[in-house]
Amino acid sequence: MMLGNLRRDPAWLTTAVLALGLLAIFLIWPLAGMLGKSLIGPDGRAGLDGYVRFFSDASYREVFFNTLILGAAVTTTSMLVGGALALVVARWRFPLAGLVTALPLVTLVIPDVVVAAAWVLLLGRQGLVNALLAPLGVELPSLYSWWGLVFVMTLNNYVYAFVAVLVGLKSMDRSLEEAAQSLGRPMSRVLGGVTLPLLLPSAFAGALIVFTHVIGSFGVPAVLGARTPVLAVRAYNEFVSEMGGNPQMQTTMACLLVFLGAGLLLVQKLVVERRQFQMEPGRSPHAQPIAGWRAVLASAAVLGIVALSLLPALVVVVTAFTPSVGPVLRYGGFTLAHVQHAMVRAPEPLYNSLFLASIATAAGIVFSIASAYLIVKRRSMLTHALDVLVMLPLTIAGTVLGIALINAFNSGWLVLTGSWVIMALAYFLRRVPTSVRAAAGPLHNLKDSIEEASMSLGVSPLRSFWRVVLPVIGPSVVAAAVLMWVTTLSELSATVVLYFGGMNTMPIEVFQQIDSGRLALACAYSLVLLLTIFVPLALARWVFKLKVGSLQ
Repeated sequence: MMLGNLRRDPAWLTTAVLALGLLAIFLIWPLAGMLGKSLIGPDGRAGLDGYVRFFSDASYREVFFNTLILGAAVTTTSMLVGGALALVVARWRFPLAGLVTALPLVTLVIPDVVVAAAWVLLLGRQGLVNALLAPLGVELPSLYSWWGLVFVMTLNNYVYAFVAVLVGLKSMDRSLEEAAQSLGRPMSRVLGGVTLPLLLPSAFAGALIVFTHVIGSFGVPAVLGARTPVLAVRAYNEFVSEMGGNPQMQTTMACLLVFLGAGLLLVQKLVVERRQFQMEPGRSPHAQPIAGWRAVLASAAVLGIVALSLLPALVVVVTAFTPSVGPVLRYGGFTLAHVQHAMVRAPEPLYNSLFLASIATAAGIVFSIASAYLIVKRRSMLTHALDVLVMLPLTIAGTVLGIALINAFNSGWLVLTGSWVIMALAYFLRRVPTSVRAAAGPLHNLKDSIEEASMSLGVSPLRSFWRVVLPVIGPSVVAAAVLMWVTTLSELSATVVLYFGGMNTMPIEVFQQIDSGRLALACAYSLVLLLTIFVPLALARWVFKLKVGSLQ
């Protein structure tokens, strides 16, 4: 039946219709409008002229293939680094292995633009490493190149592969590997013949996340990719060009990014559905203790990865207190002037970021709790559609979403452009998928009979939800709220399209300071942003015992 379990409960039926209506107006309509504009030429005629021009023009083709090559290269290196690290951590026990549990907490919340700025300070032409190598007559290749993009973006994205593969390894039935070993197979052949095929669904999921993040990334390519233009940055440049850009080409490039993400999601879904395995729960392989040179090698690998993940934050802290004259940094000195400027003299970006993140998080958590409950406990065609639409923003780049929202709400019956509402709306749409999945997880383990018993005693469905369901999912929801809030604080790609005078956020301020060559001031704003992000995370993790980003 179309309405299924919702038919007997008008309150939840109304909630489902409202949720779908909200997504239809603020997500589907802007995307459909953007697709429609990509099909309308400058002369007003409909057709595929924009796409024909895109693939006929050598400069546009270069941007498209650069995006694909960068996505494939970073996905490959991220899967190699993250997958190897996950295998080592899951299969062996050695000193420092526990440090890896901090990786999601560190890597996922440091803004891309902060990471890019830190690596420029380290490996740029005037960076610290080149300054140390200069007396030896050695100079590193330019960071503003393919290797720089792949290197920095791999360190910024491998954690997605690491988490996906580690979860797959921990959910695997160890009896399958034990059976192969009992037949005399060496461990190398067991890994290749048994473990790898079972891991393919998890590996494909991790690869999809990495690829969609890379092709939609704005911060790192905008800072390091001047010689390697990509779709997200080129679409933004068309959008803000002095002549207003070409509306058809803006939307054409944005639509191509959506098609890439949606196509990959479909391929991943088909691959995973064909490779489903049922395994005995509770039989995950035990981590085997290792010692000697193997333990030293494994510990060194883990320590190296963690060090590289933390290095951008360390560079930011040091540079924020370093005196500067214009773009020239005087390392070895100390000043509070930059931090004072960021926190006292010009704190508006911090206030704007906190305000927008709070609004988006509050709205996102209410929507996520209701949507998760509908998707898990009130299954119907309506809630299945809701499940699909809620996950759609995962495949949409921030710049694409920003362009779609501008096109949809720049005129007509609802004008949001030039207001903080459209920025909060973009943050809400970008982060809701993660919160919905976090709230849905514990709901799968809640027996329907518990809620039904409450309603059988005369308690209304909504009150039963409040008294029975909400306490069960509460900790996961709070953890998701913290993660949603801190990742919203670091949002750049959608903000760079939507912000307006007086509504600079912290990532925007950092980006502008980098673009102006004021790296010390950029690091001061970055330091304030990192403190704003990590203080709530620390409180959530160690004071309230919430597992935000934990892999344990």
